[in-house]
Amino acid sequence: MKKEKTKMSRRKKVVIAVIAAVVAVAVVGGGIFYCTFFPNPLAKKISVSDISAGTMSVTGESNVLVAYFSLTNNRVYTADEMDAVSSASLKIEDGTGYGHAELLALAAQEVTGGDVFPIKVSDLYPETYGGAFDRHHSEMGTSLRPELTEHLKSVENYDTVIIIYPNWLSSMPLPVLSFLEEYDFSGKTIIPIATSQALGLGSGPEQIAAACPDAVVADGLSAKSEDSVKEFLTKAGLAK
Repeated sequence: MKKEKTKMSRRKKVVIAVIAAVVAVAVVGGGIFYCTFFPNPLAKKISVSDISAGTMSVTGESNVLVAYFSLTNNRVYTADEMDAVSSASLKIEDGTGYGHAELLALAAQEVTGGDVFPIKVSDLYPETYGGAFDRHHSEMGTSLRPELTEHLKSVENYDTVIIIYPNWLSSMPLPVLSFLEEYDFSGKTIIPIATSQALGLGSGPEQIAAACPDAVVADGLSAKSEDSVKEFLTKAGLAK
């Protein structure tokens, strides 16, 4: 009888431990998902006029190029205000709304002193994240290359190209491929940085290698914050 009670007690402890582990995984997974798609839960509405249209700073004096794609700079805005909580990746800093990729690009520029180039499309993505998600899902894996509105005169002076992109369904948005295939990056080092904390770099490095077969694709970073980008690029020897 005593042995049976001991066995039951042990089973009970095992069951409790398993339940606790499942709950912990669910909480952590839910937290990662929430932070990925709703990075600023304290933010309120912001006027569309206060949302960044993208940062371009091309002097031609640096050997480092920071090119980035942000949904925030590439979507239709039909309302006068946007809810920074429900709008994926929109973060408010000093009264201006920025996409996560743009903030990472600015952090990369701060460290490297590189030129910054926004990848922008003429056919804007839908306002809602779900609409943008559906469009990407229908486009991914196809030969479609969205038309870009901004172009560089040359990439000849750059030795290192940092590509910052959101990881959508484990792949890069097609406009990034439009950018990569527009120029000759032969002999240059390309560093991928993805904004997704949950999905890593996805197939981004492989897509870059396929689009730029004569470039060197370096180890990349799944960035959690601007500080993580600064630390990564400093360790890579790219600090100015």
